[in-house]
Order: sequence, then C-alpha cells, then structure tokens
Amino acid sequence: LSMWVIMAVSIQLLSGPNVWPVADEGTFQDEAECQAALSEAVPRTLSEGMRLAWEGGELKFVCVKVRANGQVGN
Repeated sequence: LSMWVIMAVSIQLLSGPNVWPVADEGTFQDEAECQAALSEAVPRTLSEGMRLAWEGGELKFVCVKVRANGQVGN
C-alpha cells in the first residue's frame, strides 16, 4: 500500500530548507491523484503571501510518496 502527500518546500539562504506537509489536502492512493489535487489547489487555496512566494519561485509544491519507517526507497 503506497500513499502520496503534497509537500511544500521553501529554501532560505541563511536558515536552510523548510518543508511541511499540506495536511489540508490529505493523502492520496497514487501520484496521479496527488498531482490532480495539487493542480486544483494551487494557487487557489494559497494565502496572499504564499501565493506571491509561489509565483516568485520561492515556494514549490510537490507530491511525495510516503514510505514506512525503516524502509529504504529507490
């Protein structure tokens, strides 16, 4: 059983990467379902500040496959 989630990714010059799950969208059974939800939600659901960061390329949203603890993925 694989699950997919939408992750938000931002990298700051001095503080490094900042990554968090977009929990409001939930989990998905496959990558296509995740990508469809991502396309539908972004930028519609973003706050003004996040939308500006996304439009400026400072914030990205990606679908990531979830793996069980201890598993090593390919």
